[in-house]
Amino acid sequence: MYDYKIINAYVVTMNADFSVIEHGCVCVQGDSIAQVCCMSESYELEAQTEIDAQGSLLLPGFINAHTHAGMSFLKGYADDVPLKTWLFEHIFQVEKQFLNPDNVKTGAALAMLEMIASGTTCFVDMYYFVEETAQLCEHIGMRAFLSQAIADFAVADAASPDIAFAHLEKLMREYEQHDLVRIIPGPHSIYTCSAEYFKTARALANRYNLPLNTHLSETAEEYQNCMEAHGKTPVEYLADLGIFEGKTIAAHCVYVSETDTEMLAEKQVAVVNNAQSNLKLVCGIAPVPAMLEKGAKVCFGTDSAVSNNSLDMYAEMKTAALVHKFNSGNARAVNARQAVFMATRGAAQSLGIEHLCGSIEPGKKADLQMVNINQIHAVPLYNVYSHIVYALSGGDVDTVFVNGRCVYLHKQFQTIDEFDVMLQAQELANKIAVEREK
Repeated sequence: MYDYKIINAYVVTMNADFSVIEHGCVCVQGDSIAQVCCMSESYELEAQTEIDAQGSLLLPGFINAHTHAGMSFLKGYADDVPLKTWLFEHIFQVEKQFLNPDNVKTGAALAMLEMIASGTTCFVDMYYFVEETAQLCEHIGMRAFLSQAIADFAVADAASPDIAFAHLEKLMREYEQHDLVRIIPGPHSIYTCSAEYFKTARALANRYNLPLNTHLSETAEEYQNCMEAHGKTPVEYLADLGIFEGKTIAAHCVYVSETDTEMLAEKQVAVVNNAQSNLKLVCGIAPVPAMLEKGAKVCFGTDSAVSNNSLDMYAEMKTAALVHKFNSGNARAVNARQAVFMATRGAAQSLGIEHLCGSIEPGKKADLQMVNINQIHAVPLYNVYSHIVYALSGGDVDTVFVNGRCVYLHKQFQTIDEFDVMLQAQELANKIAVEREK
């Protein structure tokens, strides 16, 4: 007797063989996938709850490898300006006044609901008041790597870097054996965090066998400043500090040399492409096809809902696939199946959690999304990967499981009242708007 039996599903396993079962059944027991089979083999399998997919796609949940979930209460606050203006003249200023545990909790809850409703089951985050987001992950039911942002100066939740590191290690120990959450170091970037604190973060991450998460070579200005100050590219600078001697997640990597690309591949750095955010803030286009050709591990992230305005990984995949084709002059670059891989099993590989999730296989955690393709824009169907990347959107997601728990059933959240979260977010936005007008 299984807990759940999902029948009549078009199962896109994303396993090593990229197996697809057009008339499939998946059974869930506890937190894991117990059976993956054809409908013809499933009739004797029983479960406490049976869900008829009615031909819907059943995919692994997406992994959003770079977010700032707690910032979501600022979605739409500052648009149509370049990164430096956006960050220093708008975001840092409003954060000084409104960044506190309650507001981060509101933003994080809003972000998680948006991600779940669009098929994301795991995310990598960097922000402040990490424990608030961690508690929400437990309550709502979402898998996450949550990184404490580290900088050389006082930040919202720490008066000094030393205080930030002490609190970070306490949380790392507290969540070391957690089913869903890992707390990791997040030195913000080479322009906000010194070499000393980068090294401290690396040593701390290695002590717990966890990744370090950072922003890297996002803008031409960052690249040029690093060359002038150190005579090295940002990638070379961190490599020479030993920062890649351990698991590393590096968001952006827009400006990288051929040598940088080879180094990122050699050190198995998880490079996170943020195509939409990089376009919106006019940062540039990362050479993803060249990275993939060199064997680098590249996955996708939306960045924050403030620099992107959406946490929909379907939109992120489509934008990335299109922009990298155009930028490389190669229509085959980042093809549809490759894009889906980079959002699922490829991302899990990059983050070192392929043994847990990223594909639909017996023994893996039941992180699943069911997507309705019985709709006009999803007919006809020739190639399922093409459909996922080019035709579907997050709004087509119907049901989501995380760690065997059904958190979203037929477009209804099962673990939290979304209207309360939406009301809190809008009330907070109204207060911020009033202050802005003063």
